Amino acid sequence: MSVLSAIAEYPDLATEIRHPAVAKKAEVIAGKFKVIRTEIGSTTMSLRNIICAELEEQLADLGVKYRFPEADKVTNNKDPFIEMMNAFQEVYPDHGLLLVVDELLDYLRTRKDQELILDLNFLREIGEVCRLTRFRFMAGVQEAIFDSPRFQFVAETLRRVKDRFEQIRIVREDIAYVVAQRLLRKDDRQKALIREHLQRFTKLYGTLAERMDEFVALFPVHPAYLETFERVYVAEKREVLKTISAAMKKLLDKEVPEQEPGLIAYDSYWQNLKDNPSFRSDPDIREVIEKSQVLESRVQQAFTRPQYKPVALRIIHALSVHRLTTGDIYAPIGVTAEELRDDLCLYLPLPEEDAEFLKTTIETVLREILRTVSGQFISFNQDNGQYYLDLKKDIDFDSLIEQKAETLTPNQLDRYYLRPSPEPWSAPKPRMFPISRFGSTNLSGARKRLPG
Repeated sequence: MSVLSAIAEYPDLATEIRHPAVAKKAEVIAGKFKVIRTEIGSTTMSLRNIICAELEEQLADLGVKYRFPEADKVTNNKDPFIEMMNAFQEVYPDHGLLLVVDELLDYLRTRKDQELILDLNFLREIGEVCRLTRFRFMAGVQEAIFDSPRFQFVAETLRRVKDRFEQIRIVREDIAYVVAQRLLRKDDRQKALIREHLQRFTKLYGTLAERMDEFVALFPVHPAYLETFERVYVAEKREVLKTISAAMKKLLDKEVPEQEPGLIAYDSYWQNLKDNPSFRSDPDIREVIEKSQVLESRVQQAFTRPQYKPVALRIIHALSVHRLTTGDIYAPIGVTAEELRDDLCLYLPLPEEDAEFLKTTIETVLREILRTVSGQFISFNQDNGQYYLDLKKDIDFDSLIEQKAETLTPNQLDRYYLRPSPEPWSAPKPRMFPISRFGSTNLSGARKRLPG
C-alpha cells in the first residue's frame, strides 16, 4: 500500500519501478492523487466516524473545508461523500483523492454483530462512491477478508461489499519476485557462478534442472521455502521477508559449500516457530511443538547412525513445519521421501551420485528415525508413501511387535508362526449326570426329576 500510494502522490517515483509491466501501469496513476493515510487502532468508534473524522482533519490540512453531517442525520452516506468530493475538486480540479486505511481487519474483528453489519454497509457505500467520483479507497488486511470464516454470519453483506472492491492478493510469485529482486539481487557474473555451482547437483535432485533459473534467482533460498511458507496458516505473508533476511545475515561471512548445494530450505523456519512464544498460545501449535521436541530429543540421544543424524533432525523439522500447512494437525497428510529429497535438497555422502540412490538412503534414514522413536508421533502411509507427524500416536504397536521379534530365536519365531490356530468355538455338549444322583436306577424316573 505504501508503494501504490507513494506513486499516486509523487510522479517521480514511477521511474524507480523495475518491473516493466508495473512501471507502464503506474504511469496511469502517477501523481494524479492527493493521499490521506490513516491507521485504525484500538477504538470503539464506528467505521463511519473514524473515516469521516480523518477525512475532515486531513482535508483541512490540504485547504479543503468540509464537515460531514452526524450519522443519525442522514439517510445514506453516498450524498455527503459526493458533496465532499465536490468541495475537494474546487481546490484540486486535476487530482483525485485516495484514502489509505491500514489494520482494517483487526478493527472489524472487534466489532459486535450489529455494529459489523453497519460497518460493512458503510464500506459498500464507499465502493459505490468510488464508482461515481474520483475518490478511491484502499485498505490493508492480513488475510482474505471475504473468505474468512469469522464473518460467515454476514456472508450476504460481504458479498455485496466484495462486488464493489477489487482484491489484490500477495501470492507466492509476488513474494518470490520481491525476494529475488530486492533481498537477493544478483548481477550476471554472480548468476553464472551460482549456475555453475548448482549444475554439479542436478543428478541428485529431480526438480533442480527443470527449475534452474528459479533456483539461481533465489539462491541461496530454495524455491520450495516460499511455496511451503505460503501454506503455513500461522504466518503472515510479509513475515517471510524478515525471516529470509535474518537467515541471510547468518550466511554473510560463510563460504558457499563445495560438497553440497548450500540452500536454505523450509525446515529452517521451524526454529523461528519454536522460538516465538506467542505461537504457544495456540493449542494446536503448542501440541506440534511439544511432540516435535520429543522426537528431536530421542534422535539426539539414541540415533544409532551418527553420520545421518543432521539429516534426521532436518527431516523432523521439515515434518513439523509441514504439519502446520494442512489446516487439520491430525490429518494423515505428509511428504514422501522424494519430496523431502528435492524440497530440502538433502545431501548425504554417496558412493554414486544418483537421485534414486539418494532417495533410497533418505528412506533408510526415515526408517531409522521410526525405529529410534519406536514409531511414536510419526507415521508412514504405505498407500501413498507419505511420512507425517501423528500427534495422537503415543504407542506404535507395530514397532513393539518388531522389537519383540528381534529378541526371538529362529526356532521361537517358527514355533509362533506355525502354532496351530485354536479350534473354532462349538456349543458345549449336554452334561451327563449319574443316575444314582437321583436316588433311582430307573432311567425314566431320573428324567422326570431333571429340572425343566
